[in-house]
Amino acid sequence: MRRSSHSIYSRYPVLVGLEGLSKMLFGEILNARDVIDHVKTFADRAIARVKHAVEGLHYEPVDDPLVELSSFYLAIALTQHAHSWLLRRLADHEGKRVNSEIMMERDVDVVNILRNLGVEVEYIGELDGCGHRVVLGRSGSRETVACFPYRTTIPKYLRCAERLLTEPSWKLVNRIVLKGYVYLSKKDLARLAEELVKKRVIECGRVFSEESIGELLKDYLDVVKKLVPRGVLEREKREVPKKVERAFPPCMSRLKDMLSRGEHLSHHQRFSLSTFMLSVGYSVDEVVEAFRTSPDFEEKIARYQVEHLAGLRGSRKEYRTYSCEKMKSLGLCVAECGTKTPLQYYRKAVREPGTL
Repeated sequence: MRRSSHSIYSRYPVLVGLEGLSKMLFGEILNARDVIDHVKTFADRAIARVKHAVEGLHYEPVDDPLVELSSFYLAIALTQHAHSWLLRRLADHEGKRVNSEIMMERDVDVVNILRNLGVEVEYIGELDGCGHRVVLGRSGSRETVACFPYRTTIPKYLRCAERLLTEPSWKLVNRIVLKGYVYLSKKDLARLAEELVKKRVIECGRVFSEESIGELLKDYLDVVKKLVPRGVLEREKREVPKKVERAFPPCMSRLKDMLSRGEHLSHHQRFSLSTFMLSVGYSVDEVVEAFRTSPDFEEKIARYQVEHLAGLRGSRKEYRTYSCEKMKSLGLCVAECGTKTPLQYYRKAVREPGTL
């Protein structure tokens, strides 16, 4: 059974903006620096929050909104000034934590949480708990049914799902659409919430980017900086193969840049970049190292996946990178290069520098 509603802001501190926290603390809206200065007393809790994110551990909030709100925003401020990888990792961890929390909520309560995150959805499961039914199959007199207890309009869906539209399952053509509405499951909403939380954490980090806030936190930053994995720091010092990367097509350069900034890549973005890098001569180790800056990086998982793509595991099939046509269909193409595949672009750029 879901925990009592009075702890909702403990479970979802992201629902209370910085201004809301300021009102709770001071009864009025003060600037970000004053708020952070006041909540420094929660540094231990905030650092624990960051550590859980780095190690991929389950973070269990206490039933005190002030503690969780303060440590949440302080953790964002600390990671903003400690290392960009930590901020991305924290964003990813908070997003996944919210995803899990939403899956434990009553269906009818999910609507309010999503609306607070900017997703206008309607609950339509009042009568039978299922909402819109889709029959997946029949076995004799029995039906296998998928339930979609939520819906939103097409324009609202496209706006809130923008960050997920590179994944085929989220494209409008692959959704259940009827009379101007897109029908969604609870799992869909949890995934939407995850992405929106990640975005909010990163945006909030920018609010805390003032040097004066970093000065306030200097007594804690050394501790937080030590949480950055050695591999991430070593990669930053390593010289990148400039000659090779100059020949990357625009689509792959963009994905590589996103990765180096610690941004989260979708499944198809990861597949595209990994298979491309393997095709142009990067080793498995080098591809794994490239992904070390990813906010959800887990070395064992990453290595297994890259080895699988390289044909070293499973069916031993060596996967090829997508064609330009496929890249366009996934929304991953960023320029008209006049080639059929990213690999063709690369080979021509290496062979004839300056022709593309």
